[in-house]
Amino acid sequence: MKQIKFLKPKELLLICLLAAAALAAMLLLPRTASEGLYAQVSYNNQVVERIPLTDDGHYEIAADLPVTLEVRDGQIRFVGSHCPDKLCEGFGWIGEEYEYAICLPAGVAVQIMAEE
Repeated sequence: MKQIKFLKPKELLLICLLAAAALAAMLLLPRTASEGLYAQVSYNNQVVERIPLTDDGHYEIAADLPVTLEVRDGQIRFVGSHCPDKLCEGFGWIGEEYEYAICLPAGVAVQIMAEE
């Protein structure tokens, strides 16, 4: 029979301490927008607005089916749409470069971009 090898107490303690430190960093450090990130808003494949992720607020986008975007804490999301299924509101928050959310019925797309 093979014996099962377990972690030594010191190894287990080290793993627990590292996990606790990582969790504390995620919970305690404030999440802020990286400098230079913005939301590029397109309507029918035409860029209509560039919204800095540092400017918290609500933004109305005029389209065949108007939509409302909310920026908060370096992220953006759809919060209102006149489309029938409202799937775009379910995308949730986006805030990392190249992330995107789309409201197909309204023809509005939001993509996170970095200043060059």
